[in-house]
Amino acid sequence: MSGFDIPSAYRDGYGKAVALNPDLAASYIENTVVDDPLADAAVEALAPLDGRDIQRFMDAGMERDAKVLAEAPRALRDFFESFEAAPAWYDRDAVLPGRYAFHEHLDLFIVGFIVVTLRNFNSLMSKVFFMTGQATTQQGLRVIRQNIRYLTETLMLPTSLDLGEDGWKFSLRIRLVHARVRRQLRKSGKWDEAVLGAPISAANMALASANFSASLIRDVERLGANLNADARAGLMQIWRYASWLIGTPEALLRGGDETETAELARIGHLCEPPPDRVSTVITNATVGALPEVARLTDPAAKRAMVEHGYRVSRALLGDELADRFGFPRQRTAGLLPRMRCRYRLQKASRRFAPGLGRLWKDDPFVLLLDAATIGGLRRRLPEELEAAKAGASLLKRA
Repeated sequence: MSGFDIPSAYRDGYGKAVALNPDLAASYIENTVVDDPLADAAVEALAPLDGRDIQRFMDAGMERDAKVLAEAPRALRDFFESFEAAPAWYDRDAVLPGRYAFHEHLDLFIVGFIVVTLRNFNSLMSKVFFMTGQATTQQGLRVIRQNIRYLTETLMLPTSLDLGEDGWKFSLRIRLVHARVRRQLRKSGKWDEAVLGAPISAANMALASANFSASLIRDVERLGANLNADARAGLMQIWRYASWLIGTPEALLRGGDETETAELARIGHLCEPPPDRVSTVITNATVGALPEVARLTDPAAKRAMVEHGYRVSRALLGDELADRFGFPRQRTAGLLPRMRCRYRLQKASRRFAPGLGRLWKDDPFVLLLDAATIGGLRRRLPEELEAAKAGASLLKRA
């Protein structure tokens, strides 16, 4: 990579990754110094304004109030105007099988999403959390709840990512929050870009996107989901669009191809510096927050939840990464096959023998799944998704 000064924290990892996939490793490293010019300019333009005006202009952008937004700084108007149309490659009807699969395996997707959240801290994103004071158990709880909300608002309904809808708004809010955090870290003088690259870099966003798509699909299948080719392709394209909204450069989205995206995750994690004390703090805080996510009060149930959370996480992350995170040493041999079998039996029992499910009501795995369904989320498909599915079937037959 002649003419490019690699941030020093990435040099060792790049040396390993470039031997396996030189082009992708180079692309990843080049993006460690790339921020988000569009969002960063919008946040910078808002900075001198008072809080009431900032909120008024933000609300106008989210609600597409052209009259009020016309009074906002040009950079903020440019930001919102860039999302007036979805990319040509995003087909809302074509991704319906992915949304249906999400509802069918809702509990496993949310458990998998929690593990993906941990996997994402195997990057310099963990240092961002630490430097902004979010590496505590209470912040771990907040991270889980916010991430689950984002997951459900992104995948729940056919319209969720449409212009002006909740998933669209949430994606843009997160993007602007990232820009605000970047500005805060740069002004603090504590973030050395020669060492660490840009805070919340394009590379970090691409790695998180790859984990939320290809890695999540792999994890939920290892937990027991059966996903056909249409479901997998639909999920990949949903996350491709959501990741584009949130600021991941198009070139790093790999066209939504699952195999290429999985390779980006592999190479990206090799490039990232290994987990340190900061990663240990935030990942353990996240696992420790699971009982609060489930609103458990019984001490024994809380201990079981945390212990099983660690076991499931270790089984999915692998011993090497779990050890680097400082997770308790546990035997996980055979755990995932047993979980897959139990999950599939439970799904069958709900249909053919409902009483059988009660035999497992105190099992930690069931408790973990119950935690995943907070906020009344269930496998039942909303009427809107059923209607969209029926409409798509009619179009296909026409």
